[in-house]
Amino acid sequence: MRVPRNRRRAFIGSQQRRSRPQHLQITLSTWRRILSRNTDEFCRNTTIHGLKYINNSKLRSSDRFFFGIALLVVLSLAIYLIQDAFDKWNTNPVIVGIDPELTSIANEPFPAVTICNLNQALAERVEHFSNDSVEFAMLQLLCRRKVDVELVKTNDSRWEEFILNISQPCKSMVIHCRFGADDYECARLFHPIVTDEGLCCVFNMLHPRFMYRKRVPYSHRNISLPEGFHAVNWHAELGYRKRGFQPDGDNPLYPRRAQGTGESLGLSLTLDVQADAYYCSSSSSVGFKIALHSPNESPNVRETGVLLAPGMETKLRIDPSKILTEKHLRNVDRRSRRCLFHNELKLRWFAHYTQRNCVAECLSGWLIRHCGCVTFYMPRLNANDTICPLHKRECVELIRFRTIIAMESCLDECLPSCFDLTFSAIAYSTRISQDGFRETPSNGGWNFTDAYVERSVAVVNMYFKDPTFRANKQTEFIGFSDFLSGVGGLMGLFLGFSFLSIAECVYFALIRPCRTCSEIRQLNQPRVHQMNLKRSPTPGNIKYISAADWFQAELAHQQPNNRQHFNPA
Repeated sequence: MRVPRNRRRAFIGSQQRRSRPQHLQITLSTWRRILSRNTDEFCRNTTIHGLKYINNSKLRSSDRFFFGIALLVVLSLAIYLIQDAFDKWNTNPVIVGIDPELTSIANEPFPAVTICNLNQALAERVEHFSNDSVEFAMLQLLCRRKVDVELVKTNDSRWEEFILNISQPCKSMVIHCRFGADDYECARLFHPIVTDEGLCCVFNMLHPRFMYRKRVPYSHRNISLPEGFHAVNWHAELGYRKRGFQPDGDNPLYPRRAQGTGESLGLSLTLDVQADAYYCSSSSSVGFKIALHSPNESPNVRETGVLLAPGMETKLRIDPSKILTEKHLRNVDRRSRRCLFHNELKLRWFAHYTQRNCVAECLSGWLIRHCGCVTFYMPRLNANDTICPLHKRECVELIRFRTIIAMESCLDECLPSCFDLTFSAIAYSTRISQDGFRETPSNGGWNFTDAYVERSVAVVNMYFKDPTFRANKQTEFIGFSDFLSGVGGLMGLFLGFSFLSIAECVYFALIRPCRTCSEIRQLNQPRVHQMNLKRSPTPGNIKYISAADWFQAELAHQQPNNRQHFNPA
């Protein structure tokens, strides 16, 4: 007979209630005992100082309390020192030291040389300007004189063309050139360039097609080199990478390398200031300004140029300075290492990143934002940027006087180059001997009088003193291994902690408890199975029914049969 459904549910529920408490009791109690036993064993055997005394129940409570306080004090001091080590590693990752290897001047370019005549215009070319003309007003601005803009009839201004027409050309400014042991035609060696000092002449500057972006007007990039020269895209990080570091052969590279040391292998120039043709000077003197700079950066003649006086021979001893940076510092944040690699920030006017080029573009952006235009010598960041007309002079001067504020903003954006080459010069001057000047073959057959030489001619010699120099190198101040060693030393000194201590913590807190608990479950499975068999009253295939129910069911089944048996029909 089938067992009623409600009776089967009651039987199954009672079996579950009897088995569940035992299962929970085994898991929780076993886990507590395992953790307590492992903690005690860990404190007695670990290399971490102080724990075995704190856990020792045989010691007095006051002694255990003393060791607990000592452990907290030592742990706090260790955390403080580790935080200090982390701050040094995170905020000052770079230190500048001296490169152990000497740098040869034969592997570096000769500095770019920019020479400017202090005279802003030849008198014979501007004497016909009327006082109310645009040209006259532009001339007064070049001469840094006051000008009444209201008297000017028109504000149309073409600065570059105007400056080229009124200034002294390079072929008459630089009248003799000697580089290394060879004489060169100065007009092919020096090229005109418009700077903050007006029209200047530059030698050994990076070829314009490598110096500027392609969108720069062609007039800025159309410069021909002397026959036989080969222009290369040099920069301080990779150097002369296309041709290697082999000495110049039949096709010398441009920018030119240093040819050697001493005056005889340097750059010697004879300059003619044409003092009789002076109209106005950008300063209070007659002569030249000369600036030495890296071949791939724009010159800053007005602020950093050195004066050359006529009637004097000046010797400039070149002192190179180079900064190198380890390549793996690329992984360090640029704000932490405080420098930029050449391809980390692209400029809009210049093709090469240097701090000087970046600052020039930044100042140009300041002028565009405040005045809507740029001055004639500044980079044009956008295709539609215009040169400031005369009536914007006050705005331009206001921004120029606030250059310090603008410069601080620009220097935050324009970090130094991680690879950079700069040049400084130590100047020595003496008066030219007219007799000696006439006797030297460098006069080229000029018919100069002694008075003209004293008044207008200047001689300058630029050279390296030593064949090698020491570069500065940026390296890791505290690398990850150094930081890890420092932290490990502090933890070992204060706590006796090491990597094996971490392994001990993982073993006693995780691996060993889990393994012990698993073994206990495996041992308890046969016992639980036997207990379940004892509690089960019948096999699973036999249906349970009580005796009373069986008896009533039998009586109900036999009564119909008895009626059929005694039926008289």
